[in-house]
Amino acid sequence: MIRRKKNTEKGFALPLALLLLVVMSLMGSILISKTTTEHSANTTKDLSQQSFYAAESGITAAKNWMVSDAGQDLLKNSSPSNVDRDLRFCKTSMFPNIISGSKGFKIERKSLNQVIDNLTADELKRLQKFSYEYFITYTPAANGSTDTAKTKTASNSEGTDISEGTSYKQSGTKTATYYTIYSCGCNNSANNCNINSDSITRLEQDVTLTR
Repeated sequence: MIRRKKNTEKGFALPLALLLLVVMSLMGSILISKTTTEHSANTTKDLSQQSFYAAESGITAAKNWMVSDAGQDLLKNSSPSNVDRDLRFCKTSMFPNIISGSKGFKIERKSLNQVIDNLTADELKRLQKFSYEYFITYTPAANGSTDTAKTKTASNSEGTDISEGTSYKQSGTKTATYYTIYSCGCNNSANNCNINSDSITRLEQDVTLTR
């Protein structure tokens, strides 16, 4: 009886090994698929985050230009012109509060390696893959037009700034002009960013200049 039992169990090891092999293969495939999906999601998230930082860099660069002598002079003495024809990947049509083809003042596009100093070789290689492009307009009217400046006059009473609801803390009269900065960050170099295929983050910020 004992010998007969051993004989009936003799071929059981092979099916069991095959079953374990199939189960382990399935588990390995699921693990690889999950790892690949998570890696792809992390890559997409990283690209979006870097594009956001690039767009923020564009906002900062635009502000710095606006308070410079050249920026102040151009904004004071020039009329807005069609900027859409010279924009590469930060089109006016990407922003719902302005009319497509709206007029503006300043366009700048740069890769991040061009605006950050003291980079290592690895950092230089990585940052040249991200860029910003911005343009500046008068703050749009309710109909989305940016042709006309929106201004406010403040008299000589106490206050901290010249934004809505406050007064300028200085004697005399100041005129505030409202502008809007539109900035796009892209996960590609400034010259190669593709509006149809690359990850693009859009930001905008209102700025008030006084004279």
